[in-house]
Amino acid sequence: MTDAPSFREPAAAQAAGYVLAIAAALVALGLVFHPMPSGGFEEKPSVLSATPLWGPIHVAIALGFVLCSLGALLMMFAGGAVLRRWESAASWGAMFVGMIFFEGVALINGYVMHALAPRAQAGSDRPLYDAFDRLLIGYGWMGNPLFLAGLTGIAYLEVRYATFGVPRRAAWFGLVMACLSWLRGVGSATGLYFLEPFIYANVPAFLWLGWYGLRIASLARRSATVS
Repeated sequence: MTDAPSFREPAAAQAAGYVLAIAAALVALGLVFHPMPSGGFEEKPSVLSATPLWGPIHVAIALGFVLCSLGALLMMFAGGAVLRRWESAASWGAMFVGMIFFEGVALINGYVMHALAPRAQAGSDRPLYDAFDRLLIGYGWMGNPLFLAGLTGIAYLEVRYATFGVPRRAAWFGLVMACLSWLRGVGSATGLYFLEPFIYANVPAFLWLGWYGLRIASLARRSATVS
C-alpha cells in the first residue's frame, strides 16, 4: 500500500471526506440528545410529547443523513483506491442507497411526527399518525440495514487491507462500533429490548466515519499534489 492512495478524481475524494465529517458531526450531535427507544420501532406519541427537542434532533440527523449519502456518492465518483475491490464498491454503494431511504425516517420524525404527536395523544388524527409511523418503519427497514452493511464493510476492509492506512487499533474500533450499531435494530425487531440502548453505539460509529472521511480527504489532497 502506498502512503498516498491513488484516486481517479482526487477532488471528489477530498470533498467526500469533508462532507462525511460534517455529516457525522450532525448525526452524532442529534443522537446524543435522542431519547432511549422504548419497546420496538413504533414511535409513541407520549415519548414525542415529552421530548420538546424531538423535531430539531431529527432535523439535524436528517441533514447528516443527506450529507452522508452525498459523501458516499462522491466517494464512488472518486474511484481509484475506493473502488479497487468489489467489496468496497458494494459497501459505499450500500451506504449511499441506504441513506437515501434512512434519511426519510429522520425527516418524517422531524417534520411530521413531532407535529402530529400532541393530537394523536389526545385521540385525534391517530390514523394519520399511525400511517406515517408505518411509513417511517418501512423506510427504516429499507435504509438502516443497507447503511450498516456499508459501514461495516468499509470498516472490515480497512481492518483487512488497510486501504487508507488507518492504524490497526483505530480500524478495529470502527469495525466494533459498526457491529454494535446493529444491536438496536436486532433488539427492536426480535423483542430483545435490552439491546435497544445500543442505539448510542451509533455515536462513536458515526464519529469514526467522520474521522475516516477526514483521513481520506487528507490522502486525496496529497494524491493530487503528487500527480
